[in-house]
Amino acid sequence: MAFYNRRKLELQEALARCDAAERRVQELEAEWQAIEAAMAVLVMSQDGIIERASPAFLDLMGFEQHELLGKHHRMICDSDYAASEEYIRFWRELVTGNVKSGGFPAIDANGQNLVMEACYSPVKGEQGVTRRVIALVTGPHKTHDSPHKQRTY
Repeated sequence: MAFYNRRKLELQEALARCDAAERRVQELEAEWQAIEAAMAVLVMSQDGIIERASPAFLDLMGFEQHELLGKHHRMICDSDYAASEEYIRFWRELVTGNVKSGGFPAIDANGQNLVMEACYSPVKGEQGVTRRVIALVTGPHKTHDSPHKQRTY
């Protein structure tokens, strides 16, 4: 009988931990939805593949979801910037855990050059290795360069 009671108590404790974890996941999901509702957000893998774009980001840049998902971040970058050593260094620093913020040369869905004001933040996994990068975009500012620069895919 003592074994049964001990086992029952262990199961109850495990269920309580599961319930608490489930509540925490629901809280985090609600917080994430609030962030996406308020900000333009782009989520990418550590190698720059776009995994998620918030409706605000899509509106800001003029893209449809299907145009971005599964494509590389360089798709929204000015082609000269995407081919530059600066861009390679930018991703290298993100992958090694450095936050990058400022104005970045970009191209919207209409081919317009702009400077995308953003903060790129690495999301690290258990071992401290960058697993994704989240960009919080505060807005683009149009530039006076050629309006139809080719996007690099």
